[in-house]
Amino acid sequence: MDREIIYRGRNNSIDLLLKSDGSAHDLSGVTHAEVTFGSGVTLNSGASPWFFSGVTSTTGQLVLKFGTAGLTAGIYDSKVIIYDTSNTSGVMWGKVPIKVE
Repeated sequence: MDREIIYRGRNNSIDLLLKSDGSAHDLSGVTHAEVTFGSGVTLNSGASPWFFSGVTSTTGQLVLKFGTAGLTAGIYDSKVIIYDTSNTSGVMWGKVPIKVE
């Protein structure tokens, strides 16, 4: 996977398509999503919904809008974690290579 880029202070987004068994995963039962950065920063859709869209979509599309999140410039292998009522400890969906500049 290519490294996604977050431009600080800009409105660019990272659009992820979450799949399971080769098909788009229905996110309609999701309670919240998290993206963690190696710097100890975690962005959570419950606490900061304006940074996320599609968290409860049926299309599997999760849009991350982190340009104004105050992230430190650097290279990260960010973890995407999805929570629902059956998975209250979260499901580690995978890592997204991200560059913040």
